[in-house]
Amino acid sequence: MPAPSTTPYLLAIGSNLLFGTASITFSRFSRSHSPTWVNQLKVTIGLAGFLIAFWVSESYTRLSLTGHGALLGSGLFGLFMGDYFLFRSFATLGPSRTLVLYSFQPFLLGLYGYLFLSQTINGRQIFAIGCMILCVFAFVIERSRETGKYDLRSFAFAFVGICFDALGVMMSRQAYEETPGLGPFQANATRAIGAIVGFLILSPTFMPELARDLSGMSRKDRRQVVAACVFGTFLSLTLYLSALKSAHVASLTAISITSPVWVSLIEHARLRTWPSKELWCAFALFLAGFWLMQTA
Repeated sequence: MPAPSTTPYLLAIGSNLLFGTASITFSRFSRSHSPTWVNQLKVTIGLAGFLIAFWVSESYTRLSLTGHGALLGSGLFGLFMGDYFLFRSFATLGPSRTLVLYSFQPFLLGLYGYLFLSQTINGRQIFAIGCMILCVFAFVIERSRETGKYDLRSFAFAFVGICFDALGVMMSRQAYEETPGLGPFQANATRAIGAIVGFLILSPTFMPELARDLSGMSRKDRRQVVAACVFGTFLSLTLYLSALKSAHVASLTAISITSPVWVSLIEHARLRTWPSKELWCAFALFLAGFWLMQTA
């Protein structure tokens, strides 16, 4: 059994590996359909999963008006707006480069934890985050040598998505601070409802349209996109909010570097090419940073 201090970070790694794998499918359908379509589908399937899991395994936890507002706002900003810009970047940059930028999120959430949660950042944690950032640069060098150019507009989309996602994480953590007994399925279901409200405002008929589009797909495509939504939304968010409940927020989000490195490895495996020395360096830096988080 892992030590209590290690468990949240192991959950976060599992969450990032699930989302990273699903992001390859999300990227494909963001190009063939649209970023909004993929986001609508993943949130709708996620909501169904969260409601079923809540009914089976959790009891309702009473929340204050501010607690409900924080979770609904988290879904509106993080799942609705943040993931829209994320998928816009997926469609052009691809998942690896987009997810690299998410490794800069610890700076935003570290500041939030320091200002509002009375969390300190000691020398080991600063060094750990530094390892993660160096890991990003090693990865960026590897990718730039492969393509030779950058798409600044798509990088801007990714950065806007990071900011909205960070805001969503902050609001979710505030709900946990106010109600420690809140379960991850109730929290995620409330967040998903917040995102659904945003979709309904933009397109009141989006659910019948999703059903029609799914029915018109080939069986293989339908199976792939639904599986990506289950693993990349329902399971990934369940693990992540379970980790967020007790973890140091800056250290937790620094682990997001697992996603781009993992996706890059999958891409190398599919293309049957050997990872470069920069990618091996990125892995070494990640392991060093993760070890420092656990000994901080």
